[in-house]
Amino acid sequence: MIGVLQATPGDLLFWGIPANPYHVGIYIGGNQFIAAKLGQETAKVQVLSKDWYPNFAGKTV
Repeated sequence: MIGVLQATPGDLLFWGIPANPYHVGIYIGGNQFIAAKLGQETAKVQVLSKDWYPNFAGKTV
């Protein structure tokens, strides 16, 4: 796990707590990530915002 501010393109962003995340996205850089919104089937590029900000990130290896 890393802080969201340390995320680099390809890292995973998580919402929730480490033991029970409820949403995940892939960080693509430039304050943007790819994820499917809750209840939707299509993944889209989204912008990080203070209203929808991940709790932690994970480095990809």
